[in-house]
Amino acid sequence: MSDLMIELQEERTQAIAGLPHLSLQIERNVIVAVQLKYVRETLVLDADRFTQMPNVNACLMGLVEHRSNVFWVLDLPQALGFAPLDSTSIATHIAILQIGGAFLGLGVYRIGRVLRFAETEIVSPLEFPQTNIPIESVPFLRGCLLNAEGANKNLYVLDAEAISSHNFTV
Repeated sequence: MSDLMIELQEERTQAIAGLPHLSLQIERNVIVAVQLKYVRETLVLDADRFTQMPNVNACLMGLVEHRSNVFWVLDLPQALGFAPLDSTSIATHIAILQIGGAFLGLGVYRIGRVLRFAETEIVSPLEFPQTNIPIESVPFLRGCLLNAEGANKNLYVLDAEAISSHNFTV
């Protein structure tokens, strides 16, 4: 009986090891993750809540006002070199990041669950040539977890600070 208790305690310790990351689906078979410390909240917004702005990069979906904050929402799949989100969709799933005092919304197909993994498991984006990730996404990636547990496939880890500091002007 005591051996069983020890095993249960060890499994619980392993389950909470690693930093929490929020998984985001950007294509049917492509999942990315962003460190949870940057995620302020997630929400689903109707398309009419976006204020379109002229002469901006196509991956900027528009400005949004939420809880007395105004911020850009980025079409994350398009910014990473994948097909853009469906513009005819009624609603968009958004992960709102807060980096320093700035807010940025990441528009995605679906908000996933929280995954935990250690920083040492992340492989550099330059060390996984066998993946089909577009080259445009490399500056925005910290790396990849090959055959990540919980994602059942490669999991790409975003560099939230690189995305927020990138100049998306045209």
